[in-house]
Amino acid sequence: MSKRAKIEQDFRTLLEIIEQQRPGYTAGLGTGLSDKEIEERIKIHPISEGLFAIYSCVKGGYFQGKDIYSTDFIPGFYLISVNSINAEIKGWEETYKKYLGDTLWQPDMIPFLKNGAGDYYCVRTLPNDQSVVEIFKGSPELWVICQSLEDFILIITECYKQNVYFVDEYGDLECQWDLVEEIIAKFNPNYYSQNELEPPSERRAED
Repeated sequence: MSKRAKIEQDFRTLLEIIEQQRPGYTAGLGTGLSDKEIEERIKIHPISEGLFAIYSCVKGGYFQGKDIYSTDFIPGFYLISVNSINAEIKGWEETYKKYLGDTLWQPDMIPFLKNGAGDYYCVRTLPNDQSVVEIFKGSPELWVICQSLEDFILIITECYKQNVYFVDEYGDLECQWDLVEEIIAKFNPNYYSQNELEPPSERRAED
């Protein structure tokens, strides 16, 4: 099995798990696109195999669910529509040119998850760096989550499998953040040091 096929298989497995939790979720994300269509809709190249795998399965985007359940992909964040990625990048480029010191975005970053507060998850496209990073609006911090989008998909899958991502009584998708970090650290042992964080065990000892 090729690397691309493996990532796509892993992503479809993830979608099946979410679908069991929230029926109708996958249909809400729409039909995926061809590689050529994806290349036309994402101006930053090279596009990672992970993004090709994701957007060949679903189109993405914010949508209104047919039931009470959250349409978030992960707690607080939705999968950006492939049709909207270039618009997000254009907005960043304009901000970057005007306020270079006020944004952590770099011209190699492709956004793929977004929340309503202006925070993003991005995948880097440098020859020696295809990591997934989180950018917080108005914050000087950039968090490195893991070294590849492939690992990111597996991290999210584990969070769903272990009910670390769960739907609360109001239908919102929530998480146990300390447990999320512990799962991240299994795929990225440098997670805490890269982000200057104390492991949850040390935080609990201080409390």
